[in-house]
Amino acid sequence: MTRRRKKAEPTRPPEQFLELSEVLAYVGQVISRGMPGAVWVRSEIASVTDRRHLYIDLVQLGEGGEVAKCRATLWARERFSLEGKFRQATGGTLTAGLKVLLFCQPEFHPQYGFSLNVLDLSPEYTLGDAALRLDMLRQTLVQEGVYGLNRLLPLPADFARVAVISPTGAAGLGDFRQETDPLEAAGIVEFTYLEATFQGREAAGSLLRAAEAALERHDEAPLDALVVIRGGGAVTDLAWLNDLAFARALATFPAPVITGLGHARDDSLPDEVAAIRTDTPSKAAALIVRTVAGAAAAAQEDIRSIRTAAASVLVDADAGALWAKDRILGAATRQSAAAHADVDALMRQALGLTPERTLARGYALVRDEDGQPVTRAAAVVAGQRLTLEWQDGKADVTAESFASTSVSPIPTV
Repeated sequence: MTRRRKKAEPTRPPEQFLELSEVLAYVGQVISRGMPGAVWVRSEIASVTDRRHLYIDLVQLGEGGEVAKCRATLWARERFSLEGKFRQATGGTLTAGLKVLLFCQPEFHPQYGFSLNVLDLSPEYTLGDAALRLDMLRQTLVQEGVYGLNRLLPLPADFARVAVISPTGAAGLGDFRQETDPLEAAGIVEFTYLEATFQGREAAGSLLRAAEAALERHDEAPLDALVVIRGGGAVTDLAWLNDLAFARALATFPAPVITGLGHARDDSLPDEVAAIRTDTPSKAAALIVRTVAGAAAAAQEDIRSIRTAAASVLVDADAGALWAKDRILGAATRQSAAAHADVDALMRQALGLTPERTLARGYALVRDEDGQPVTRAAAVVAGQRLTLEWQDGKADVTAESFASTSVSPIPTV
């Protein structure tokens, strides 16, 4: 059988109870007795709301992953003095993401709940925390072996393609482009501008995406440099640039990185890993303009040197041609003179072989009956009439038998 349920009867209120206001007042008393004075509280600022008073949301992540949250108030009577103290030390203001050390009075209000009233602060802690974090990041890059890689790249001798990472609509970008736009208008240098967030919780991801976009441009066609610029800022503002992934991307970038981050005194991690560090966007632009102008001047000087060398070669060629011409003419003259001498000698020799000159040297000339010279004994037959001619006279003889032996010249008698 199915048992019937009894109807629920209304619960009777207790005879003793507390009003909410009494409970909250009791909590306030407990807190007041438990923490009778102000204490130093270390936390991180999650957000800041400015309504004459500063309403600050504090947050801290525990070791077990739990999150502690609390609201703090910087009342107007203390705000301006404490903000001035913080600004003088850091150059910035209380903003989300900063690690802070605040001197606070815990307070519980029945209407507004629990909060901390900020009575003082320690800018030195914020600076020290930023410096400690910077050192930890630096050591990580050193251990990875990438900290000094970009500084090992050869510095650009000229610029043709440059990528620039800058904040959106920043004044520093305007200063940079005032110097470099004429180069781009003249078709000398091609600039690719990549905008990114440089402050706040979105900065790390935005900067890394810009660096990755620059790497894609380099893969398409090699860049001569990657420039990272922003206008002047406080130490706490620049601390957002100290991101491990972004610094690693700059340190391993395949082209030289140039920074112009608007500060001269303080270091940031991008400055440390960059191949070239300048103080401002304008100085980064001036470096590019000066390098391009220097390369152009060097090219003009090279052209002048080439022209001078070419003219010298032509002069030397003309001189060489004249020298060769003189040598050839001299050699021809000498050869002609030698030929003339040889001809003269031959002529003299030929003249020396005339019958008259031969007879004058003591030889005799044999002629046949027709008066023709007889030059060989084989041509003479027995009984042939011959005429012997000397220098001083002639004689007719009759040839007897001749043997086929050599015939010696007949000397003069």
